[in-house]
Amino acid sequence: MAELDPFFHKINSWSFTRHRVWNRCQRQYYFEYIAPYVKTSPVVPPEKIRWLKNFTSKFVVQGQLIHDIIDQQIQLHCEERPMEPEEAMNAFVKKVTAFKNIGGETFTEYHNGEKNPASFFASMETNGITCLHTFFGKWSEYAKRECLRHEEFDHFTTSNVGVTVKVDFIGKMADGTLVLTDWKTGRDDDEYESELQMAAYVLWARNHYMKSTDEIATELVFLKTGAVKPYSFYPEELQDKEVLIQGEFAAMNASYEYGDFPASPSARECMSCKFAEVCPESVTG
Repeated sequence: MAELDPFFHKINSWSFTRHRVWNRCQRQYYFEYIAPYVKTSPVVPPEKIRWLKNFTSKFVVQGQLIHDIIDQQIQLHCEERPMEPEEAMNAFVKKVTAFKNIGGETFTEYHNGEKNPASFFASMETNGITCLHTFFGKWSEYAKRECLRHEEFDHFTTSNVGVTVKVDFIGKMADGTLVLTDWKTGRDDDEYESELQMAAYVLWARNHYMKSTDEIATELVFLKTGAVKPYSFYPEELQDKEVLIQGEFAAMNASYEYGDFPASPSARECMSCKFAEVCPESVTG
């Protein structure tokens, strides 16, 4: 098996993000999470991989910008300071304009040869403002809850498998119930297996806060429309998710050899993959 930098094993864990990459393209998973730490005979120099990791898909950037603005506003609330909707909107527009002024040069798609028309940035701004309007419009419901945590990386272990989670907002209701909220800035669907993501949140919260399953509620809030989708889990369902996580993590770590991570090329996914230029099977047109 390939020799890896010891730091790899310190940070190696299961997360919903890793789950998505693993199931989208195992070659991408290799480049993202293993290749930077290969010490002997790397297929691609680790420094090249680390440089490519600086690029981000334009679709991911859209969500990140909105989440960053929301996180800053929630922090104001947690500090018992008033939120600043107008300032938040202006800050978002400035961030979008900054990307537009450089033509989106830090977008993965741009690096892979795709140009960004002005209409993309206009849509990016419109969608973001819509999401922020929805957030501020719904915030009065959340302001009543005690702010426990927001946008922090947390960890727990299940059968010796480390799991990393990052909950967007955790509020405590007057009756002691914890509500774990995840803001969604994309479409109102379950394309990305959100049930597994929310189950991982509950598994962590159950251990961290020493709460029973029925004392923890979860919800997706789709900021484009304001739709809310709640999730609840029986202990048996959470146990099934733990087994899934453990099995998937074992598969992720069965080998660290490049050849054991097959590519799943598609024009759409390869165009948004930051490692397309070093993957011989990429199809970016």
